[in-house]
Amino acid sequence: MFLETAAVSHSNTPGVGFAPTLVIDANSAAAEQLANQLKHSGFTADTAVSCSAALTAVRARHYGSMIFVGDLSQPNFECIAGLRKQVPRTWIIMICSPELPDTRELFLRYGVDALIVTPFSMEDLVSRLTAFSQRSRPP
Repeated sequence: MFLETAAVSHSNTPGVGFAPTLVIDANSAAAEQLANQLKHSGFTADTAVSCSAALTAVRARHYGSMIFVGDLSQPNFECIAGLRKQVPRTWIIMICSPELPDTRELFLRYGVDALIVTPFSMEDLVSRLTAFSQRSRPP
């Protein structure tokens, strides 16, 4: 699995009062695992297993953040661009492999707000989501 399990402090529940998070991963089991770990950390999380499913989800529900787990491919650039166009004020975190660092820069250009390179800890992801939850996006 791509996650390193880490103990997350629950003394201050980080996700309370923050809009839901959408986890986008073509691997449905991995998406569910990550969503469940976020729920355990106090966040509300849904999953989508394709770009079209993610676009449908963001039309139906407001998300405070999206976590996109993917490879460095052109279809994923287009998906990120489409999501950014659909929900310009939603935070997007990209979880990707450490390969091809020049390509990761393109994700930032296409609208990703933060990159997390695998393997990563849940504590890092929760910290980023918590920081995002404390900031509002400009209109």
